[in-house]
Amino acid sequence: MKKSTKKTLMALFIVIIFGMSSIAFVVSSFGTEEQQQLQLLDTFVVDGDIDPLVEDAYIRAGFTFLKVYQNEETPGEVILFANQAPQTFTTNNGQTQLVVQKLTSETSYVKISNINGETDIFNVTVSNIFDVLCNNLVALPAECALHGLDI
Repeated sequence: MKKSTKKTLMALFIVIIFGMSSIAFVVSSFGTEEQQQLQLLDTFVVDGDIDPLVEDAYIRAGFTFLKVYQNEETPGEVILFANQAPQTFTTNNGQTQLVVQKLTSETSYVKISNINGETDIFNVTVSNIFDVLCNNLVALPAECALHGLDI
């Protein structure tokens, strides 16, 4: 076989391999699994569970989760505070940064989680929750500064 014919065949072989790998990539991207679309939250106060993927997406976006594990011993003022917390702890430009999740539990406690980690509060009072939120929020709201000055 001539040297030029060998070169042509080798070039053709390489082009066919690249073409087949491209086709295989396109076909594999249409796999049987459909990508799950994340549902945005309708409200920033949620009763019950939230999809962990949605929670993770919100945390990566800078949100903080205030999870209130409640039972019959949970003080009513804590529930009222939790319902109003997303509007109270906004960023300085008015954006919501807090999602409240109310869950039924055998013990009454609060878990605050965001990109910086998790903190549990077992002495559930409005004052304790307020203080821990001010220490853990990603963006410190004006309410925390005013609270620190005792105004």
